[in-house]
Amino acid sequence: MATKLDDKNLKGVLADISKKGFRTKFWREYRSSACKGSGVGKYMDLLENLGVPPSGDPAKADLDNMGEIVQAFSMLANAMLKARGKCGKLQSHSKEMCLAYGKLIEKHETAAAELARNADKIRQKQMAQQLKVEKENEETDRHLAKLKKEHEANRKLFIKEIQSAEDRARKIEAACLDISKDVNAALDKLEAIKKAWKTAYNKEGSDRPKIEAQADSGLRDLTKAFKIDAHAKNVKGALPKLLKELIENFKQFKQEDYNKKEYVAAGRAVTAAKRTFDDARDSVKLYATQQKIALEEVQAARPEGV
Repeated sequence: MATKLDDKNLKGVLADISKKGFRTKFWREYRSSACKGSGVGKYMDLLENLGVPPSGDPAKADLDNMGEIVQAFSMLANAMLKARGKCGKLQSHSKEMCLAYGKLIEKHETAAAELARNADKIRQKQMAQQLKVEKENEETDRHLAKLKKEHEANRKLFIKEIQSAEDRARKIEAACLDISKDVNAALDKLEAIKKAWKTAYNKEGSDRPKIEAQADSGLRDLTKAFKIDAHAKNVKGALPKLLKELIENFKQFKQEDYNKKEYVAAGRAVTAAKRTFDDARDSVKLYATQQKIALEEVQAARPEGV
């Protein structure tokens, strides 16, 4: 009588032999008690110790053990014949299981013998494959090292470009500050000339034509003295072009973890450059307007026909 084998599970158990049947626990769970003492469990334990997996597939075991594995399968086959011989009519399920085992054992023994005969060739093939893999790994490592080096170089170049943008922005800022400084000084001088002209003009007995001429000349000389024409040309031509190019170039950069410090510093410099440029441009416009008003006032004060 089978321990756990019956009509209901026979088919499933037979199918499981090729998956997990080559272990003593599996054999004892399903074989009839009549099969005890046949030695099947002993040789299954031996196969397990030799590295054969539960499926019984010798290809999964070490080639160095293959000669012993062949012998173990041979002894297991004899033990299985002995176990099958102990099965009578009442042990028909176990007998059928022993038959299934026998066919599989024969298949595995043949495969193990083939592996033992060709062990040297298989080892050579495995070694060649291992060498190929090692070579591929070395090539991969070299390629990764090259990519890493290129990546580092690109990162350094990227940071250098951002720092260059910051330098250009600071130069533009400095140029704009110089313009604003000159123009503001010219505005202060313009107001001083207007004040002096009006004070002298209103004095009794003053030579008004002379005062007017001096005021007119003084107002016009400011343009040259404070480089107003050059500054106006710069805020209308060169500086807007440089600033636009700088801003468009900076837009291509992205803030990354490795360049956060440089990116933030450059961004602030670009913003400062834009702000000082706007101030310089407005200063130049304001000066042009104030100078025009002052000249018109001087000309309007002259007697008709003078």
